Amino acid sequence: MPSAYRQTLIRSGVRVSVASTVWTLVASTAGILVGIEFASLTLISFGGVGILDAAGSTTLAVHFRLAHSDSEHTNRVEQVAFAIITIGLISVGVVTAAVSVLHLVDGSVARPSDAGIAIAGASVCVLGVLALRKRWLALRIPSHALLADSHLSAIGSVLAAVTLAGTVTTSAAGWTWADPAAALCVAVIAARLGLELRRGR
Repeated sequence: MPSAYRQTLIRSGVRVSVASTVWTLVASTAGILVGIEFASLTLISFGGVGILDAAGSTTLAVHFRLAHSDSEHTNRVEQVAFAIITIGLISVGVVTAAVSVLHLVDGSVARPSDAGIAIAGASVCVLGVLALRKRWLALRIPSHALLADSHLSAIGSVLAAVTLAGTVTTSAAGWTWADPAAALCVAVIAARLGLELRRGR
């Protein structure tokens, strides 16, 4: 790969990582706050995944800046970013699964929220685009950490879609189990993906 082309890809990696950090911090913080207020497990889980995504993206932005200057520390930062993202996926999956089961058992009900629906709806689109862009760059740089981060953004997009569906279903059909059941499904996917990425690495 020509050096100039690689440098262009690395600069793009910095930009997509910074954009991902900014979006996920704002949307995830809002999601967690609204989720706590309206007792929505999927919104809280979505926020947790987003905070991890932001942490991974921040580390990746540093990694690509170092790579751009050919720093000797670039490989170490790549490994740290990969560890943050994969361990984060597993942790969010396990915790969300446990809380989902508790909510299913005790019948906790999430209240519908217009703010939650707006956050989830916007995140489906934004995180989906970020996930595709990260994957495209990761396969060309190449970067295992950025590829893992693309999966994390995709999980966030799916979780946002599940949050949207769960909130609407709970509100329209009165299915109180929809929110925790949806969160449980995404939790299993997140934990399994984290484990598979670590094994594959």
